[in-house]
Amino acid sequence: MSERREFQEIAHCGGQVIFTVDRGDDGRRRYRVAWQSSRPVPAAVYSIYALKEGIPIADLPIGGIGAPWPAPPVPGCVPVFVASDSEGKFGFQCPRCNQYWRTRGGVSLCPYCGAHAERHEFLSAAQRVYVRLYCEKLDEALSADEDGIHVIDMDAVADAAGKDITKPPFYYAEESQQKQFDCTACGEFNDVLGRFAYCSVCGTRNDLSELEGSIIPAIRDDLNRGAVPSGCLKNIGSAFDTFVGQYTGQLIQNRPMRSARRERIGKMRFHDLVATRRELLGGFDIDICEGLTEAEIATATRSFQRRHVYEHNGGEVDEKYLRDSGDASVRLKQSIRETQAGVHEFANLVLRMARNLHRGFHDIYEPAKGAINRYEAEKKRLAALQRQNGGRSRVPPVNTAKPRLRGE
Repeated sequence: MSERREFQEIAHCGGQVIFTVDRGDDGRRRYRVAWQSSRPVPAAVYSIYALKEGIPIADLPIGGIGAPWPAPPVPGCVPVFVASDSEGKFGFQCPRCNQYWRTRGGVSLCPYCGAHAERHEFLSAAQRVYVRLYCEKLDEALSADEDGIHVIDMDAVADAAGKDITKPPFYYAEESQQKQFDCTACGEFNDVLGRFAYCSVCGTRNDLSELEGSIIPAIRDDLNRGAVPSGCLKNIGSAFDTFVGQYTGQLIQNRPMRSARRERIGKMRFHDLVATRRELLGGFDIDICEGLTEAEIATATRSFQRRHVYEHNGGEVDEKYLRDSGDASVRLKQSIRETQAGVHEFANLVLRMARNLHRGFHDIYEPAKGAINRYEAEKKRLAALQRQNGGRSRVPPVNTAKPRLRGE
């Protein structure tokens, strides 16, 4: 399978929205609305309520077959089906920071700035145009002289993706981003710009899973293959600096504080472990060195200071290093060197501090327990089914939406 390109247009899944309009026994116009698709691609759909003018105002959760829909928040609202792209994913756009991402549909917050909102508030600009045209199409159907069937053909929309042709009126497509990941806490898919983000479903940040699952292991592999230990130490220090910067960036953006503190933290570089620990502990009650012994803290402090020596002084000890590191084993202008074992120890300490920061951050910004609990329950259910089936997996059944009768 070819690797997904960044910012590639992804066609709509297609299908048809079908309005069946007739008159009830009381003579009032009414309609049934249904969505159907037969294209050989993944497809998903969710629904929202919109005003007749095409303004989204609420989610519309649809239960199982035969289950009644919840009443609209405003009388006369229109139920609108929003279908996925041809990968079964939906694009969303944050109303606060205006950034775009994709997920499977159960969205509750922006993965970039952390803003919380209802799903219908995260519709993209193109989806909002679709909702408006959808409502106009339904209004035309209800205003027609004759009863009958009226169709919004999203197959034509799907067929137009990537082609230099005049697009159908309802046309919109999604776009792949740069980092696709399944949240380690709730299992949900996210496709975001950049590398680090919140899960847009449960709110768990992916920085720790990236650090301990990808970044640090890659540095360890380089080290074990013979890379220069001092270079690997610098890379670990840089990774930690980036890691802390992502979390503090969210803290200063989303928590009230004096402008002087916000500016100071915003300008910080986090290779000074003493200053970093003091700032996080004093400002947010997060101790990144929790559980570390004094000897381990001293080792980590010394390693961060050695990174500075390698980057700015060619590996020769200077006065700053002697003053800040507490390393009494070297003298001024001495060339320092790292061992493979020492760099691995530094990586271990960095991961422990990173876990402390991640845990403390999510004590402040608590993830959505519902999504996480459902994921854990589903994992247990699937594990039980696999045991029953002798280790073989099974595909769960797919529910289809039943057309509903709505009075105008």
